[in-house]
Amino acid sequence: MINGKKALLILGGAAQLCDIIEDAKRMGYYTVVTDYLEDSPGKRIADETAMVSIVDVDGLVDLCRKRNIDGIMNYCLDPGQKPYFRVCKELGWKCYGTEEQFNIMSNKDMFKKECAKYGISTIPGYDAEGDVTDEVIERVKYPVVVKPADGRASKGSSLCHNKEELLAGIKTALDYSDRKKVVIEKYLTGLQEVVIKYCIVEGEVFFTSMSDLYTCYTKDGTRAYIGSQTFPSRYVDMYLDKVDARVKSMIKGMGIQNGAMSWDGFVDGDDIRFFDPSFRMGGAQDWRIVDRICGVNISTLLTNFAMTGSMGDVEKIRKVDKAFVNKSSAMLYFLSGLGHIDRIVGLEESEKCDSVIGYHLSHEEGDDVTQFGTSDHVVIRFLMVADTKEKLKEDILKIQSVFDVLDKDGNSMLLPNFDIDVF
Repeated sequence: MINGKKALLILGGAAQLCDIIEDAKRMGYYTVVTDYLEDSPGKRIADETAMVSIVDVDGLVDLCRKRNIDGIMNYCLDPGQKPYFRVCKELGWKCYGTEEQFNIMSNKDMFKKECAKYGISTIPGYDAEGDVTDEVIERVKYPVVVKPADGRASKGSSLCHNKEELLAGIKTALDYSDRKKVVIEKYLTGLQEVVIKYCIVEGEVFFTSMSDLYTCYTKDGTRAYIGSQTFPSRYVDMYLDKVDARVKSMIKGMGIQNGAMSWDGFVDGDDIRFFDPSFRMGGAQDWRIVDRICGVNISTLLTNFAMTGSMGDVEKIRKVDKAFVNKSSAMLYFLSGLGHIDRIVGLEESEKCDSVIGYHLSHEEGDDVTQFGTSDHVVIRFLMVADTKEKLKEDILKIQSVFDVLDKDGNSMLLPNFDIDVF
Protein backbone atom coordinates (compact mmCIF):
# COMPACT_ATOMS: atom_id res chain seq x y z
CA MET A 1 0.00 0.00 0.00
CA ILE A 2 1.00 3.62 -0.60
CA ASN A 3 -0.46 6.52 1.39
CA GLY A 4 -3.04 4.20 2.89
CA LYS A 5 -4.34 2.97 -0.47
CA LYS A 6 -3.80 -0.27 -2.35
CA ALA A 7 -1.35 0.52 -5.16
CA LEU A 8 -1.78 -0.51 -8.80
CA LEU A 9 1.13 -0.54 -11.26
CA ILE A 10 -0.06 0.28 -14.77
CA LEU A 11 2.21 -0.69 -17.65
CA GLY A 12 2.51 2.25 -20.06
CA GLY A 13 1.30 5.81 -20.08
CA ALA A 14 -0.09 5.96 -23.63
CA ALA A 15 -3.05 8.27 -24.24
CA GLN A 16 -5.52 5.38 -24.51
CA LEU A 17 -4.75 4.47 -20.90
CA CYS A 18 -5.75 7.82 -19.41
CA ASP A 19 -9.40 6.88 -18.88
CA ILE A 20 -8.33 3.60 -17.33
CA ILE A 21 -6.05 5.44 -14.90
CA GLU A 22 -8.82 7.85 -13.95
CA ASP A 23 -11.24 4.95 -13.43
CA ALA A 24 -8.74 3.17 -11.17
CA LYS A 25 -8.33 6.35 -9.11
CA ARG A 26 -12.12 6.66 -8.76
CA MET A 27 -12.16 3.06 -7.51
CA GLY A 28 -9.93 4.21 -4.66
CA TYR A 29 -6.61 2.84 -5.84
CA TYR A 30 -3.24 4.60 -5.83
CA THR A 31 -2.00 4.56 -9.41
CA VAL A 32 1.64 4.18 -10.44
CA VAL A 33 2.37 4.51 -14.17
CA THR A 34 5.65 3.34 -15.60
CA ASP A 35 7.32 3.48 -19.00
CA TYR A 36 10.59 4.83 -20.44
CA LEU A 37 9.11 8.23 -21.36
CA GLU A 38 9.46 11.36 -19.22
CA ASP A 39 6.08 12.85 -20.07
CA SER A 40 3.68 10.25 -21.45
CA PRO A 41 -0.01 11.29 -21.18
CA GLY A 42 -0.82 8.77 -18.48
CA LYS A 43 2.01 10.02 -16.28
CA ARG A 44 0.43 13.46 -16.20
CA ILE A 45 -2.59 12.16 -14.30
CA ALA A 46 -1.19 9.24 -12.27
CA ASP A 47 -0.60 9.49 -8.53
CA GLU A 48 2.99 8.44 -9.04
CA THR A 49 5.30 7.69 -11.97
CA ALA A 50 8.40 5.62 -12.61
CA MET A 51 11.02 5.51 -15.34
CA VAL A 52 11.06 1.74 -15.79
CA SER A 53 10.43 0.28 -19.25
CA ILE A 54 7.40 -1.99 -19.49
CA VAL A 55 9.65 -4.75 -20.89
CA ASP A 56 12.22 -4.54 -18.04
CA VAL A 57 10.96 -7.40 -15.90
CA ASP A 58 13.70 -7.16 -13.25
CA GLY A 59 13.16 -3.41 -12.98
CA LEU A 60 9.40 -3.86 -12.66
CA VAL A 61 9.77 -6.49 -9.95
CA ASP A 62 12.20 -4.27 -8.06
CA LEU A 63 9.82 -1.31 -8.36
CA CYS A 64 6.90 -3.35 -7.02
CA ARG A 65 8.90 -4.48 -4.02
CA LYS A 66 10.40 -1.10 -3.17
CA ARG A 67 7.16 0.84 -3.51
CA ASN A 68 4.92 -1.78 -1.81
CA ILE A 69 2.74 -2.15 -4.90
CA ASP A 70 -0.20 -4.53 -4.54
CA GLY A 71 -0.99 -5.44 -8.16
CA ILE A 72 -0.05 -4.95 -11.79
CA MET A 73 -1.99 -4.83 -15.06
CA ASN A 74 -1.20 -4.58 -18.74
CA TYR A 75 -4.42 -3.33 -20.29
CA CYS A 76 -3.84 -2.84 -24.00
CA LEU A 77 -0.13 -2.70 -24.92
CA ASP A 78 1.17 -5.74 -26.76
CA PRO A 79 4.83 -5.40 -25.60
CA GLY A 80 3.66 -5.44 -21.99
CA GLN A 81 1.85 -8.76 -22.16
CA LYS A 82 4.72 -11.15 -21.47
CA PRO A 83 6.38 -8.87 -18.88
CA TYR A 84 3.02 -8.68 -17.08
CA PHE A 85 2.93 -12.47 -16.86
CA ARG A 86 6.56 -12.73 -15.72
CA VAL A 87 6.17 -10.09 -13.00
CA CYS A 88 3.08 -11.85 -11.67
CA LYS A 89 4.96 -15.14 -11.63
CA GLU A 90 8.00 -13.65 -9.89
CA LEU A 91 5.91 -11.98 -7.18
CA GLY A 92 3.39 -14.79 -6.76
CA TRP A 93 0.48 -12.66 -7.96
CA LYS A 94 -2.52 -14.06 -9.79
CA CYS A 95 -2.30 -13.53 -13.57
CA TYR A 96 -5.36 -13.75 -15.81
CA GLY A 97 -3.50 -15.83 -18.42
CA THR A 98 -0.85 -18.52 -18.64
CA GLU A 99 2.38 -18.30 -20.58
CA GLU A 100 1.05 -20.75 -23.17
CA GLN A 101 -2.18 -18.79 -23.62
CA PHE A 102 -0.31 -15.53 -24.11
CA ASN A 103 2.05 -17.19 -26.59
CA ILE A 104 -0.79 -18.56 -28.70
CA MET A 105 -2.67 -15.28 -28.73
CA SER A 106 0.35 -13.09 -29.50
CA ASN A 107 2.13 -15.17 -32.13
CA LYS A 108 0.36 -15.50 -35.48
CA ASP A 109 2.01 -18.80 -36.41
CA MET A 110 1.06 -20.44 -33.10
CA PHE A 111 -2.44 -18.97 -33.34
CA LYS A 112 -3.02 -20.50 -36.78
CA LYS A 113 -2.02 -23.93 -35.55
CA GLU A 114 -4.39 -23.67 -32.57
CA CYS A 115 -7.26 -22.50 -34.78
CA ALA A 116 -6.81 -25.57 -37.00
CA LYS A 117 -7.55 -27.82 -34.01
CA TYR A 118 -11.04 -26.31 -33.70
CA GLY A 119 -11.94 -25.97 -37.36
CA ILE A 120 -11.48 -22.21 -37.28
CA SER A 121 -10.47 -20.67 -40.59
CA THR A 122 -7.39 -18.51 -41.06
CA ILE A 123 -5.85 -16.84 -44.10
CA PRO A 124 -4.24 -19.34 -46.50
CA GLY A 125 -0.49 -19.08 -46.28
CA TYR A 126 2.88 -20.72 -46.63
CA ASP A 127 3.38 -22.40 -43.29
CA ALA A 128 6.93 -23.21 -42.30
CA GLU A 129 6.56 -22.89 -38.53
CA GLY A 130 7.45 -19.23 -38.86
CA ASP A 131 10.75 -19.95 -40.63
CA VAL A 132 11.55 -19.00 -44.23
CA THR A 133 13.23 -21.53 -46.49
CA ASP A 134 14.11 -21.47 -50.17
CA GLU A 135 11.46 -24.13 -50.74
CA VAL A 136 8.79 -21.89 -49.19
CA ILE A 137 9.87 -18.88 -51.25
CA GLU A 138 9.71 -20.83 -54.50
CA ARG A 139 6.14 -22.01 -53.74
CA VAL A 140 4.75 -18.52 -53.18
CA LYS A 141 2.08 -17.26 -55.58
CA TYR A 142 1.76 -13.49 -55.55
CA PRO A 143 0.55 -11.17 -54.20
CA VAL A 144 1.20 -12.04 -50.56
CA VAL A 145 1.55 -10.22 -47.27
CA VAL A 146 4.60 -10.94 -45.13
CA LYS A 147 4.63 -9.88 -41.49
CA PRO A 148 6.40 -10.63 -38.21
CA ALA A 149 4.81 -13.59 -36.48
CA ASP A 150 4.76 -11.62 -33.22
CA GLY A 151 4.05 -8.12 -34.57
CA ARG A 152 1.22 -5.65 -34.01
CA ALA A 153 -0.31 -2.48 -35.51
CA SER A 154 0.89 -3.38 -39.05
CA LYS A 155 4.49 -2.67 -38.10
CA GLY A 156 6.94 -4.70 -40.18
CA SER A 157 4.27 -5.83 -42.66
CA SER A 158 4.75 -5.65 -46.45
CA LEU A 159 2.60 -6.32 -49.50
CA CYS A 160 4.71 -8.23 -52.01
CA HIS A 161 4.06 -8.73 -55.73
CA ASN A 162 7.25 -10.59 -56.70
CA LYS A 163 10.23 -12.45 -55.28
CA GLU A 164 12.37 -9.35 -54.93
CA GLU A 165 9.70 -7.59 -52.86
CA LEU A 166 9.15 -10.76 -50.81
CA LEU A 167 12.83 -11.03 -49.88
CA ALA A 168 12.88 -7.38 -48.85
CA GLY A 169 9.62 -7.87 -46.91
CA ILE A 170 11.01 -10.88 -45.08
CA LYS A 171 14.03 -8.85 -44.00
CA THR A 172 11.77 -6.07 -42.72
CA ALA A 173 9.50 -8.51 -40.88
CA LEU A 174 12.47 -10.21 -39.23
CA ASP A 175 13.72 -6.83 -38.02
CA TYR A 176 10.40 -6.32 -36.23
CA SER A 177 10.17 -9.85 -34.82
CA ASP A 178 11.60 -10.68 -31.40
CA ARG A 179 11.32 -14.39 -32.20
CA LYS A 180 12.76 -13.94 -35.70
CA LYS A 181 9.73 -15.65 -37.21
CA VAL A 182 7.52 -14.48 -40.07
CA VAL A 183 4.15 -15.32 -41.57
CA ILE A 184 3.54 -15.25 -45.32
CA GLU A 185 -0.14 -15.15 -46.29
CA LYS A 186 -2.23 -14.78 -49.41
CA TYR A 187 -3.24 -11.17 -50.02
CA LEU A 188 -7.03 -11.09 -49.79
CA THR A 189 -8.93 -8.31 -51.52
CA GLY A 190 -12.59 -7.35 -51.63
CA LEU A 191 -13.43 -8.94 -48.27
CA GLN A 192 -14.86 -7.07 -45.29
CA GLU A 193 -12.54 -6.91 -42.30
CA VAL A 194 -14.17 -7.41 -38.90
CA VAL A 195 -13.00 -7.12 -35.29
CA ILE A 196 -14.58 -9.44 -32.73
CA LYS A 197 -14.20 -9.04 -28.96
CA TYR A 198 -14.80 -11.35 -26.03
CA CYS A 199 -14.62 -10.99 -22.27
CA ILE A 200 -14.07 -14.10 -20.14
CA VAL A 201 -15.10 -14.18 -16.49
CA GLU A 202 -14.66 -17.30 -14.35
CA GLY A 203 -14.65 -19.44 -17.49
CA GLU A 204 -17.82 -17.91 -18.98
CA VAL A 205 -17.26 -16.37 -22.40
CA PHE A 206 -19.18 -13.19 -23.24
CA PHE A 207 -19.45 -11.77 -26.78
CA THR A 208 -18.82 -8.06 -26.20
CA SER A 209 -18.62 -6.53 -29.70
CA MET A 210 -18.24 -7.09 -33.43
CA SER A 211 -17.42 -4.21 -35.75
CA ASP A 212 -16.85 -3.72 -39.46
CA LEU A 213 -13.43 -2.19 -40.01
CA TYR A 214 -12.75 0.16 -42.90
CA THR A 215 -9.31 0.94 -44.25
CA CYS A 216 -7.99 4.39 -45.09
CA TYR A 217 -6.06 4.77 -48.34
CA THR A 218 -3.92 7.60 -49.65
CA LYS A 219 -5.05 9.45 -52.76
CA ASP A 220 -2.93 7.15 -54.93
CA GLY A 221 -4.66 4.07 -53.49
CA THR A 222 -1.95 2.95 -51.04
CA ARG A 223 -3.19 1.49 -47.76
CA ALA A 224 -2.38 3.76 -44.82
CA TYR A 225 -4.11 2.30 -41.74
CA ILE A 226 -7.53 1.64 -40.19
CA GLY A 227 -10.04 4.25 -41.33
CA SER A 228 -12.96 3.64 -38.93
CA GLN A 229 -15.02 0.92 -37.23
CA THR A 230 -18.81 0.64 -37.05
CA PHE A 231 -20.95 -1.42 -34.65
CA PRO A 232 -22.75 -3.74 -34.84
CA SER A 233 -21.17 -5.48 -37.82
CA ARG A 234 -23.46 -6.18 -40.75
CA TYR A 235 -22.35 -9.80 -40.38
CA VAL A 236 -23.13 -10.31 -36.70
CA ASP A 237 -26.05 -12.68 -37.31
CA MET A 238 -24.01 -14.84 -39.66
CA TYR A 239 -21.16 -14.88 -37.16
CA LEU A 240 -23.36 -15.98 -34.28
CA ASP A 241 -24.92 -18.70 -36.43
CA LYS A 242 -21.81 -20.07 -38.13
CA VAL A 243 -18.62 -19.18 -36.24
CA ASP A 244 -19.16 -18.08 -32.63
CA ALA A 245 -19.48 -21.60 -31.20
CA ARG A 246 -16.13 -22.70 -32.68
CA VAL A 247 -14.34 -19.66 -31.29
CA LYS A 248 -15.82 -20.15 -27.84
CA SER A 249 -14.81 -23.80 -28.02
CA MET A 250 -11.19 -22.79 -28.66
CA ILE A 251 -11.22 -20.24 -25.84
CA LYS A 252 -12.50 -22.85 -23.41
CA GLY A 253 -10.23 -25.52 -24.86
CA MET A 254 -7.21 -23.32 -24.13
CA GLY A 255 -8.34 -23.19 -20.50
CA ILE A 256 -8.84 -19.43 -20.41
CA GLN A 257 -10.72 -18.41 -17.27
CA ASN A 258 -10.50 -14.60 -17.24
CA GLY A 259 -9.47 -11.69 -19.44
CA ALA A 260 -10.35 -9.83 -22.61
CA MET A 261 -9.43 -10.72 -26.17
CA SER A 262 -9.71 -9.61 -29.80
CA TRP A 263 -10.04 -11.65 -33.01
CA ASP A 264 -9.50 -9.80 -36.30
CA GLY A 265 -10.52 -11.46 -39.55
CA PHE A 266 -12.06 -11.22 -43.01
CA VAL A 267 -15.61 -12.25 -43.90
CA ASP A 268 -15.43 -14.98 -46.53
CA GLY A 269 -18.95 -16.12 -47.42
CA ASP A 270 -20.45 -17.74 -44.35
CA ASP A 271 -17.13 -17.88 -42.53
CA ILE A 272 -14.46 -15.67 -40.98
CA ARG A 273 -10.79 -16.04 -41.84
CA PHE A 274 -8.92 -14.87 -38.74
CA PHE A 275 -5.43 -13.40 -38.90
CA ASP A 276 -4.69 -11.18 -35.89
CA PRO A 277 -5.40 -12.28 -32.29
CA SER A 278 -4.70 -10.65 -28.94
CA PHE A 279 -5.31 -11.68 -25.33
CA ARG A 280 -5.83 -8.20 -23.89
CA MET A 281 -8.00 -5.15 -24.38
CA GLY A 282 -7.64 -3.27 -27.63
CA GLY A 283 -6.03 0.15 -27.71
CA ALA A 284 -8.84 1.73 -29.72
CA GLN A 285 -11.10 2.04 -26.63
CA ASP A 286 -14.11 0.14 -27.96
CA TRP A 287 -14.68 -0.89 -24.33
CA ARG A 288 -15.90 2.65 -23.66
CA ILE A 289 -18.63 2.17 -26.26
CA VAL A 290 -19.65 -1.10 -24.62
CA ASP A 291 -19.70 0.57 -21.21
CA ARG A 292 -21.94 3.38 -22.48
CA ILE A 293 -24.42 0.86 -23.89
CA CYS A 294 -24.67 -1.62 -21.01
CA GLY A 295 -22.84 -0.17 -18.00
CA VAL A 296 -20.09 -2.81 -17.86
CA ASN A 297 -16.59 -1.34 -18.04
CA ILE A 298 -14.18 -4.06 -19.13
CA SER A 299 -11.14 -2.03 -18.05
CA THR A 300 -12.40 -1.91 -14.47
CA LEU A 301 -12.96 -5.66 -14.57
CA LEU A 302 -9.24 -6.05 -15.27
CA THR A 303 -8.42 -3.55 -12.52
CA ASN A 304 -10.55 -5.65 -10.17
CA PHE A 305 -8.56 -8.71 -11.19
CA ALA A 306 -5.22 -6.99 -10.60
CA MET A 307 -6.21 -5.89 -7.12
CA THR A 308 -8.43 -8.74 -5.92
CA GLY A 309 -7.78 -11.74 -8.17
CA SER A 310 -11.36 -11.64 -9.44
CA MET A 311 -12.97 -9.87 -12.41
CA GLY A 312 -16.13 -9.38 -10.34
CA ASP A 313 -19.63 -10.77 -9.93
CA VAL A 314 -20.43 -12.90 -12.98
CA GLU A 315 -24.16 -12.28 -12.69
CA LYS A 316 -23.68 -8.51 -12.80
CA ILE A 317 -21.24 -8.77 -15.70
CA ARG A 318 -23.46 -11.08 -17.73
CA LYS A 319 -25.41 -8.17 -19.25
CA VAL A 320 -22.33 -7.28 -21.34
CA ASP A 321 -23.04 -10.26 -23.60
CA LYS A 322 -24.20 -9.03 -27.04
CA ALA A 323 -25.38 -5.70 -25.57
CA PHE A 324 -23.59 -3.80 -28.37
CA VAL A 325 -26.26 -4.80 -30.90
CA ASN A 326 -28.78 -2.51 -29.20
CA LYS A 327 -27.20 0.73 -30.49
CA SER A 328 -25.44 2.08 -33.59
CA SER A 329 -21.88 2.99 -32.71
CA ALA A 330 -18.58 3.93 -34.29
CA MET A 331 -14.95 4.65 -33.71
CA LEU A 332 -14.40 7.45 -36.21
CA TYR A 333 -10.74 7.83 -37.15
CA PHE A 334 -8.95 10.81 -38.66
CA LEU A 335 -5.59 10.01 -40.21
CA SER A 336 -2.82 12.39 -41.19
CA GLY A 337 -0.25 12.10 -43.91
CA LEU A 338 3.42 12.34 -43.03
CA GLY A 339 4.71 15.67 -41.78
CA HIS A 340 4.61 18.21 -38.95
CA ILE A 341 1.25 18.98 -37.33
CA ASP A 342 0.90 22.72 -36.80
CA ARG A 343 -2.76 23.01 -35.79
CA ILE A 344 -5.71 20.75 -34.95
CA VAL A 345 -9.03 22.50 -35.52
CA GLY A 346 -12.70 21.67 -34.95
CA LEU A 347 -12.25 19.47 -31.89
CA GLU A 348 -14.42 21.54 -29.56
CA GLU A 349 -17.25 21.72 -32.08
CA SER A 350 -17.00 17.99 -32.82
CA GLU A 351 -17.37 17.18 -29.11
CA LYS A 352 -20.76 18.87 -29.08
CA CYS A 353 -22.32 16.24 -31.37
CA ASP A 354 -24.92 14.18 -29.51
CA SER A 355 -23.36 10.87 -30.49
CA VAL A 356 -19.85 11.67 -29.27
CA ILE A 357 -19.12 10.05 -25.91
CA GLY A 358 -15.40 10.78 -25.92
CA TYR A 359 -12.28 10.76 -28.01
CA HIS A 360 -8.70 9.54 -27.99
CA LEU A 361 -6.15 12.07 -29.23
CA SER A 362 -3.01 10.27 -30.40
CA HIS A 363 -1.15 13.33 -31.72
CA GLU A 364 -1.00 16.89 -30.50
CA GLU A 365 -0.08 20.17 -32.16
CA GLY A 366 3.68 20.17 -32.74
CA ASP A 367 3.93 16.40 -33.28
CA ASP A 368 5.52 14.79 -36.31
CA VAL A 369 3.87 11.93 -38.20
CA THR A 370 6.80 9.86 -39.47
CA GLN A 371 5.84 6.20 -39.90
CA PHE A 372 3.92 5.33 -43.05
CA GLY A 373 1.39 2.48 -42.96
CA THR A 374 1.20 2.21 -39.16
CA SER A 375 -0.89 3.51 -36.27
CA ASP A 376 1.31 6.63 -36.28
CA HIS A 377 -1.10 8.05 -38.91
CA VAL A 378 -3.95 8.19 -36.39
CA VAL A 379 -4.47 11.69 -35.01
CA ILE A 380 -7.76 11.06 -33.23
CA ARG A 381 -10.54 8.53 -32.70
CA PHE A 382 -14.00 9.79 -31.83
CA LEU A 383 -16.11 7.32 -29.84
CA MET A 384 -19.75 7.55 -30.89
CA VAL A 385 -22.99 5.91 -29.75
CA ALA A 386 -26.44 6.65 -31.24
CA ASP A 387 -29.91 5.16 -31.05
CA THR A 388 -30.11 4.82 -34.83
CA LYS A 389 -27.77 4.47 -37.77
CA GLU A 390 -29.30 7.58 -39.33
CA LYS A 391 -28.36 9.71 -36.31
CA LEU A 392 -24.88 8.23 -36.27
CA LYS A 393 -24.35 9.09 -39.94
CA GLU A 394 -25.66 12.62 -39.39
CA ASP A 395 -23.12 13.27 -36.64
CA ILE A 396 -20.25 11.67 -38.57
CA LEU A 397 -20.89 14.05 -41.47
CA LYS A 398 -21.02 16.98 -39.06
CA ILE A 399 -17.64 16.10 -37.54
CA GLN A 400 -16.07 15.53 -40.95
CA SER A 401 -17.17 19.03 -41.97
CA VAL A 402 -15.38 20.80 -39.10
CA PHE A 403 -12.41 18.68 -37.94
CA ASP A 404 -9.05 19.17 -39.63
CA VAL A 405 -5.31 18.82 -39.14
CA LEU A 406 -3.20 21.59 -40.68
CA ASP A 407 0.46 22.06 -41.57
CA LYS A 408 2.37 25.32 -41.06
CA ASP A 409 1.01 26.69 -44.34
CA GLY A 410 -2.58 26.04 -43.34
CA ASN A 411 -2.99 23.08 -45.69
CA SER A 412 -4.98 20.04 -44.59
CA MET A 413 -2.83 17.00 -43.76
CA LEU A 414 -5.78 14.61 -43.49
CA LEU A 415 -5.97 11.48 -45.59
CA PRO A 416 -9.38 10.79 -47.24
CA ASN A 417 -12.25 10.65 -44.75
CA PHE A 418 -14.30 7.59 -43.92
CA ASP A 419 -17.14 7.20 -46.43
CA ILE A 420 -20.42 6.80 -44.53
CA ASP A 421 -22.12 5.30 -47.59
CA VAL A 422 -20.22 2.03 -47.11
CA PHE A 423 -22.19 0.98 -44.02
